[in-house]
Amino acid sequence: MTSPSASTSTRDTADSARRIDVLLLERLGRDPGRPALIAADGTVVSAGRLRERVLGVAGALRARGLGPGDRVAVHHERSVEFVVAVLGVACAGAAHVALDVADPPARTLGMLADCAPRAVLSSRALRDRLDGCGVPILTDEEAPESAPVPAGGSPDDPVALIFTSGSTGRPKASLISHRALVSRMNALQTTHPMDEHDRLVHHTTCTFDMYLAEIYWPLLTGATLVLAAPGGQRDADHLAALIRDHRVTTMYFGVSLLELFLLARDESERYDGLRQVLTGGEPLPADLVHRFHARSTASLTNLYGPSECTIHCTAWVCPRDPDLDTVLIGSAVPDTELWVLGDDGRPVPEGEPGELYIGGAGLALGYLDRPELTAERFLDSPPVAPGRRLYRSGDLVRARPGGELEFLGRVDRQVKIRGVRIELGEIEATARRCPGVRQAVVVAHGSGVEKALAAFVVPEVPSAPAAELTAAVREALRGWLPPTMVPATMELLDALPFTPNGKVDRLLLESRAARAARTTPSHPTPATEAGTEGVGEIEGIEELVAAVWCETLGVAAVRPDDDFFDLGGNSLSVVRTVTRLRERLAAEIPLAALLEEPTARGFAEEIRRVTAGAARSAVP
Repeated sequence: MTSPSASTSTRDTADSARRIDVLLLERLGRDPGRPALIAADGTVVSAGRLRERVLGVAGALRARGLGPGDRVAVHHERSVEFVVAVLGVACAGAAHVALDVADPPARTLGMLADCAPRAVLSSRALRDRLDGCGVPILTDEEAPESAPVPAGGSPDDPVALIFTSGSTGRPKASLISHRALVSRMNALQTTHPMDEHDRLVHHTTCTFDMYLAEIYWPLLTGATLVLAAPGGQRDADHLAALIRDHRVTTMYFGVSLLELFLLARDESERYDGLRQVLTGGEPLPADLVHRFHARSTASLTNLYGPSECTIHCTAWVCPRDPDLDTVLIGSAVPDTELWVLGDDGRPVPEGEPGELYIGGAGLALGYLDRPELTAERFLDSPPVAPGRRLYRSGDLVRARPGGELEFLGRVDRQVKIRGVRIELGEIEATARRCPGVRQAVVVAHGSGVEKALAAFVVPEVPSAPAAELTAAVREALRGWLPPTMVPATMELLDALPFTPNGKVDRLLLESRAARAARTTPSHPTPATEAGTEGVGEIEGIEELVAAVWCETLGVAAVRPDDDFFDLGGNSLSVVRTVTRLRERLAAEIPLAALLEEPTARGFAEEIRRVTAGAARSAVP
């Protein structure tokens, strides 16, 4: 079926109906001596050795009775062991759920309870964090060296679970099938071919489904997978070194990370060794496209797609057009169909806004143990597509002449902060669990790298001390939510504002939060006048750090345990903060120092450690 607002690509091939584990083992076994993976420390793992280790994990799981239909949690830092675990679960026939080791323990244990895995793959160093989870934990040392090739299953068996924020306060897990993942790997290889001459960096955190492409895509095509160090995904210096030292040709950057990368590196530095760069996760500004093209001959492709559609469903190669002012999300990738529908469920005319509905082989199977939500978002045989299945994205788009789509925003209240998909309702529900809170509303304000969250709280007791309650709520949210979901600002209100029809006036709160962000004064302290004295000559590095944070973040005060990103920090303010401290301390402070130690106290200690090490190295 075609319409002015539908774009269809129906290239159902034999490969799209195969399982990812079959394809993976075939490819690794085809040329066992080639370098398949390069670890962060430079260790090279051959395809044959990787295959042996993957089968070892698969054998260990199958020996414990796990197979198709079962779920296994993977709790590793980014490492060879993480990759082996993810692939080993697939080759055992089970589905993996990757848990971010940086998440608060309460959230990790909650996701474990939700996905009910039969085993957890972890390391000795991390297993203590999972005490009390009630699930058997298998460490690297407990897997045998070899095992028989696992028995096959259906292409529609789940191979991965991807957790995203849920509006009820409970994260939801999309079930990704072998068929969907194979389809998306074929799509990437069709539009952006790789072979044994290519190298791709895996640096995306496991909370983004793009990590699946970073792992599987190069291994399935004979390219080499290069691992970034744990935490290295935010370190522009580290990523630049990987690109240079390992002759990386293909790279994915989230939009905010691409912004940070270009800001952090010298403007004269070029990246012509890169052949193709993919980006996505949030709206891509035209200005960022121009700045990237000015520094690399590589193509830049904007990808779009919710996790429910497995990594991406549209792609648009950004033209080298100096007059480009709008970046599109493009047209359907292979095995995908798109519909732009109005409130009545009918296609809208070309150029008119409508909600995007997505179909094809890449659709998730649904949400784990959430039949009502699955039925609400995944529509069986809708009127526009009888006999087919469509996912209701909640995104507003419009079709340009030629069928390429322009992203306009969200229909619901879901937002993205630094590339992370966030349901504001989850934060609100979590805040309402805090003692002393009667009502809570969270809004997003700003755009691009300046987008931030603001919380408005109505206390149970009107006379509650504002500073004490907001501090208690912030501390509780830090214990339950990832840092990206903790609002940068929090304000107590006597009552929430309402619109004439009785709904919370979120537009008014957004305007209030944006106005406060623009007008909050900086409060520099005498430490900001430290000039360019050396680190060893300055007393009170913490005070200097706090003063510079006040300047760059526009906050009145900074406590030792305050988190830079909780206070509203983003990729741009990271660069500004580190640059100012480099100037005032006449010291080479890496961007990674703030990313790895985001509290004022921790960052100050890291500055002392880094600069002390540099001073020792300089002694003849």
